[in-house]
Amino acid sequence: MKPTTGKVLRRGYDVGWESAAKIMVKKNFRGLQIRCPKCNKTGTLISKWIKGSPIKPLYVCHSNGNGYFKACHLEAKQAIYARSNIGIGRDDILKTLRMGKPFVLFSGGKDSLCLLYYVSRLAKAIGKEITAIHADTTASFPEVEKYVQNVCSQLSVPLVTVRPPYDYFDLAKRWGIPGVKSRWCCETLKIAPIRRFFSNLEGQKIVFDGIRSAESNIRATYNPIWYHPSFRCISVSPIFNWSDEKVKKYIELNNLPKSPAADLNSSAECWCGAYKCRNDFEALLGIHPEIFDKLVEVEKAQRGKYTFLFEKGVRVPLDSLKKEKVKK
Repeated sequence: MKPTTGKVLRRGYDVGWESAAKIMVKKNFRGLQIRCPKCNKTGTLISKWIKGSPIKPLYVCHSNGNGYFKACHLEAKQAIYARSNIGIGRDDILKTLRMGKPFVLFSGGKDSLCLLYYVSRLAKAIGKEITAIHADTTASFPEVEKYVQNVCSQLSVPLVTVRPPYDYFDLAKRWGIPGVKSRWCCETLKIAPIRRFFSNLEGQKIVFDGIRSAESNIRATYNPIWYHPSFRCISVSPIFNWSDEKVKKYIELNNLPKSPAADLNSSAECWCGAYKCRNDFEALLGIHPEIFDKLVEVEKAQRGKYTFLFEKGVRVPLDSLKKEKVKK
């Protein structure tokens, strides 16, 4: 049943989404307030996750707190206008911190570093304790894992590290190399372990992530406060409107510990293989040859059908990069 009907949705994700939408309307987040292009009434702009759709549909939600709920679905042009008129400020973030037990997703990258420090300062100001949650994908640099622990210790933020039940390299041998169109790695290695952890918790929880609109055209269409379909709770993006330059300056001004990922010439996330290029793998060979060799074994398990590198229509085995280095 579509939310535009105003009727109570009866099952699964729709029920959770509508429940969260009602809470968000009641909280009256200033940054999400907008004049509805459909009914001309002020409401709260809320996105909705739809499987297979990179651009999430937007709704202006209205509620009187007495059971009435209406979600006006915006057309494409209306959505563009709506997105240009929303944001997230300090007051809205403080409201979300008070809504439940706050968890900050900390990957070890520069965005999540800014996020963790910024949210920890706001939480401290109101006497709220946050918990950092880190997903060890089993395919990340050991330096990054150590860095995550050290940062949380320095900031006196409790840390929970979750892991998948199976090692990435074993799964990749069986399931195939993750790619841009087949990113099973993110769901299996990161989302699922966090979801399992959250499923064992009682009470209201709020998740803070480091998503920024400047990261990509798709992320620019996101909402800074939204209902997470996998974690089944409200997720908040406090640094959503921060520019790349602001992230850099924030780290410098607050003398935050630099992530080793920068020196390692790679993302802090993991070495699953998606979105990596020749330069990345050449750097990996020089820095962590043992991880590189594990990826070579993953390729061998594909029996020539797939490789991590695909350049100009040709598959390039990682083993060939190693041979090229030996020749040099």
